[in-house]
Amino acid sequence: MIDKAARVRGKLGTSYGAVSAVMWMLYDTAIHFDAEVEYIWRRPTTWVKWAYAFVRYVPILNGGAVLALTADRNYSASGCRGWIIDQLVVIELVTVVVEVILVLRVYAIYNHSKVILSMIVLGFISEVALMVTTLVLVIPKQTFTPDCLVAESPRIYIVYWLSSLCYETLLFFLTFVKFFQSVKLEYERHSIMYIFVRDGTWAYAIIFAALLLNTLMYQLVHTPLAGMGYFWALSVMSFAGSHVLLNIRRLGSSPKPSSSVMPTIQLTSAPCLSPTSGTQADLQAEIGLMPDAIPMTALPPRISSQSNA
Repeated sequence: MIDKAARVRGKLGTSYGAVSAVMWMLYDTAIHFDAEVEYIWRRPTTWVKWAYAFVRYVPILNGGAVLALTADRNYSASGCRGWIIDQLVVIELVTVVVEVILVLRVYAIYNHSKVILSMIVLGFISEVALMVTTLVLVIPKQTFTPDCLVAESPRIYIVYWLSSLCYETLLFFLTFVKFFQSVKLEYERHSIMYIFVRDGTWAYAIIFAALLLNTLMYQLVHTPLAGMGYFWALSVMSFAGSHVLLNIRRLGSSPKPSSSVMPTIQLTSAPCLSPTSGTQADLQAEIGLMPDAIPMTALPPRISSQSNA
């Protein structure tokens, strides 16, 4: 049984965490709104625009609604369970959309490899199935305070956060494997490969931190404070997904580098693609990550000395 003091601390901690997370999302949206208009809303309507709108604005609207409708109100156990289901459905959908974005990036840099596609799709299906199964088992057994804070959750709830943590690690590993296979000496800061690795690194780092925080909170804290990291996990997913899309669109709108300032990336381990089979830049255009095809690398694949210049 949760005593009143623990309940008050849990409510304050969770409320502060939720308000700060929502305010961070609003602040980040405001300072990047000009870039958003330029690179998202003024571009042709593709899946990228809808994905961006979802991961950017649904978490803000959901966080605001939860804060407004649960503040200083008491609900029955069934009413609280409804709010928890709403929050978990939202974070699950946002996680799925962000991971689809990351999966398409990995698929593109591996030149539409069917083996890689099979691996990441199988992992993705397994992750989603495990997360949904965990929620089905956990939600009926959760107990709540009158403030609709989760008072207690089954220990199996940790599997929900660990499954996403493991899958994000797989995507990060595949990105870095391809990067180290591809780089000859050094890479240019404005190449697609550099942007993919840079964004993949920071996105993985902050998502890993948010998921690890929630994993540890539900494992080690057995008071309503355990749910304090939920809104930060949601806001981190929103931040990562929206900025990954925004950065690729921004790069696609930049002037193409001239041959005199070519970086030194060489895809020495990748097969040379024929003109009809498509290039890595074409792959980027196909999945709608940028409006125009620009080089994935600044140097062409290595050719033998007998070939024509």
